[in-house]
Amino acid sequence: MKTIILAGGKATRLSQSAKDIPKALVKVGQKPILQHQIDWLKSHGIKDKEIKLSLGFKANEIIDYLAGKHDYVVEKEPLGTGGAIKFTSKGFKEPFLVLNGDILTDLNLSKFIDVFKESSFPNMHVISKVANYEGLGVVMVDSGSTIKFLEKPDFENKKSSEFINVGVYILSPNIFNGVDSEFFMIEKDIFPKISQEGMLGNFVHNGFFQDLGTEERLRKTRRTFNL
Repeated sequence: MKTIILAGGKATRLSQSAKDIPKALVKVGQKPILQHQIDWLKSHGIKDKEIKLSLGFKANEIIDYLAGKHDYVVEKEPLGTGGAIKFTSKGFKEPFLVLNGDILTDLNLSKFIDVFKESSFPNMHVISKVANYEGLGVVMVDSGSTIKFLEKPDFENKKSSEFINVGVYILSPNIFNGVDSEFFMIEKDIFPKISQEGMLGNFVHNGFFQDLGTEERLRKTRRTFNL
């Protein structure tokens, strides 16, 4: 399955760890985040030639690291998550996988793909229940369907736990039909709409997941695995 890794962000919340390098090359243990992701994808049968990176900030450093093993596109200017996926997926004819470039997970990707193929949903995303969803996208679910998508809601009114958006998706190539904007966020501009239309299924992941978008979360992950 063709796979997009979103690795073009400026990492403004990783001002120390990503001060001189792109976020994708920040190390967790002996490997950059990007290499952890590539190794995980390959362990589930995703081939090198199927992986395509969406790059922007300090793109040349990531291109050098890739050493020609993977395809990529470079945004001339920031496009947002939705714009980046739209730009990178041009020409795709079949459903494709998308991975946020700042997460680590032990998700059973093979099972996620199988569940998607057996479902009637044209789009599907991975969700996980957490107690602290501050700074994360919260979803409301009903029988395998995501019915409401709330990107980073008010944490002061939180419940004891919520399902959150993990940042791993399988999307239909026609998901952006009718979208003329170049810059847009898939979490705010696409998912709320298609969830209301019954076009977004979900897959519950009960294992490890960590967003590495802040210094605190990066330190937590390194401590957890003694990396």
